Order: sequence, then C-alpha cells, then structure tokens
Amino acid sequence: MDLETGRKMKGLSRKTQNNILIPLRGVFDLICKPPSRVSNPVEGIDNQKIQKANPDPFAPDEVELILKEMQKRFGEVMTDYFEFSFFAGLRASEHIALRWEDVDLRKSTVLVRRSKVMTMEKDRTKTNVERTVELNQRAASVIQRQRARTAAMNAEVFYNPNTGAPYHDEQSQRRAWRITLRAIGVRYRAPKECRDTSVTLALMAGANPMWVAMQHGHSVQVMMRDYAKWIPSADRGANLAAVNAAITTQATPRKEAI
Repeated sequence: MDLETGRKMKGLSRKTQNNILIPLRGVFDLICKPPSRVSNPVEGIDNQKIQKANPDPFAPDEVELILKEMQKRFGEVMTDYFEFSFFAGLRASEHIALRWEDVDLRKSTVLVRRSKVMTMEKDRTKTNVERTVELNQRAASVIQRQRARTAAMNAEVFYNPNTGAPYHDEQSQRRAWRITLRAIGVRYRAPKECRDTSVTLALMAGANPMWVAMQHGHSVQVMMRDYAKWIPSADRGANLAAVNAAITTQATPRKEAI
C-alpha cells in the first residue's frame, strides 16, 4: 500500500525478488567474511522457485496487424522500432543500446556487444558473448530508414520519437505496445515475445536451427528445448522423406512365406 496515495501497489514478482537477492547475498558474503563477526542476515534465504514460461510468439498475420495499427496510432518511428524487434530478434536491452558503430551497412549485419539495463549502459550482453546478426530484408529496411533519422548523430540507432533522445528503458515502447494490442484485439503478450517471434519465423521458414541459435544468442540446448516444436513445421516432410529413403535403400527384400 502506498502510504501517500493509499493506492494498492503490485507486489514484486518472484523473478524480480531473486534478481534483488542475488547481488545482495554477494554483498553480505563479503561483509560477513571471516574474521568478521557480523552475522549474515540473508543466510538460509534461498531463491524462490520460478515456473519457466514457454515461448508464446505471434503468428505472421498478427505481426502485420500489429505493425499496421502501430503506424496508424504512433507513427513510422515507433513502428520501425517494433518491426526491427520482430525481424532482428535482439533482446530489448541490446536493441536500445545498438549504436551506429555496430552497424555494417555494406554487409547488412549488426554487431551485438552492448546492452542498456535500467538506464545503465553496459559494454556486454546478457550472456557476456558478442554476436554478429545477419539482417533479413525486413530488418535491413528498418536500418536504412533509421539511417536517415539518426546516423548523423553517430550514437544510438533508435531514438524515442517523443523526446528526440535515445531510449533509456522500455516504458514508452510498452505503453504504445499495450494500446496497440488492445485496439486490434490480439491476445496480449509482453514485447519480449517479438524476439520469440523472430526465432519461430526463422525456424518455420526452414532456417538451420544452429544458425537461428547463433543469430539470437541462444545455445543449441535452449533452441532444442524451447523451440523444437516449431522445427517440424519447417521441414515440410523433408526429414521423414530422408529417413524413408535411407531405410528403403538399406532394406533387404523379404521372402514371402510359403
């Protein structure tokens, strides 16, 4: 309860509580390290168990509906932000931190090597591994449009159209996102599902899962665990046909019983 307004406040999620507890535990471990006689106040407090949500991507027709409504309500700049989210698949923290020095217009690639979390810029990604993302036509087209808008400043690629400054968090984008989905009646999913949509669109198009994993900064294990069900829809029977061809070739003709 907010003591000033009397408004009931939403409690912190388990994941957020764990994210607070992890560095706090490290601080107290240092403070209470022997020969200190200070007792550790977080000793025995374990992280809360979290149920991992499965990917919940948008269908291709939903993507187009969202972008069309977004442009009508919030203009081209905000729409391009989300089109890049859908078709490049960067994490939001990587997306808002992307700088022009990381963009190779000739090769149509971006080097993902930095992030911005809670307004703080970091010279690393969530996984501490940089990667080069090959841009498909839709993502590359967004970069070309952004070139005319922000390249001269030689700083961040994406700017907030309401402030004219680089994004420092995801709040203004989330507001536009929520309003847009409500307007067209598409079931709400958080903006992070743009990234899952990028993964599943690539898999359903028949892209090699190893390449898709590298593009999005996933391990192959994560790709197989979380996105495997989208892979069969991409092979269009090719895998089964290959197995059938192999066992037909290797099979020894059976004699009919007399």
